[in-house]
Amino acid sequence: MPEKISPSALLAPQGKGTYILILRLAAPAAITVGKLGTHRFDAGWYVYVGSAFGLGGLRGRLKHHLSPVRKPHWHIDYLRKYASVESVWALAGETSLEHVWAAALARWPGAAIPVPRFGASDCACRSHLIGFAAPPDLSALAPRLG
Repeated sequence: MPEKISPSALLAPQGKGTYILILRLAAPAAITVGKLGTHRFDAGWYVYVGSAFGLGGLRGRLKHHLSPVRKPHWHIDYLRKYASVESVWALAGETSLEHVWAAALARWPGAAIPVPRFGASDCACRSHLIGFAAPPDLSALAPRLG
């Protein structure tokens, strides 16, 4: 089961793994997301699912996601320029669970796909970004993710 990590005192698990960022967008915004173009994002909550299997693993990737955006690299960087990361969930392991988690979140009550293919340009998933009007309670979903 993934563990919740405080963004203000990030001590991400070492090694490779899968993670979830929960972001809050305080006001609606039109955001250009790289080659995906410009999209309208409603104020609300966004859950982004990713994996960290490259150099630096979870600690390196989450450090990037919690640092100010200087030059956007991934789709999520464009949203992070406008939204605050409110919490982080991570699970260390050798198996990527990002596709399973993204699909499970997309089926969660109240879930919406704000931008098709967001974070999913290298896979067949509908999106790795799921929107919610209210803060999602991932502790209820966590047992289904592990």
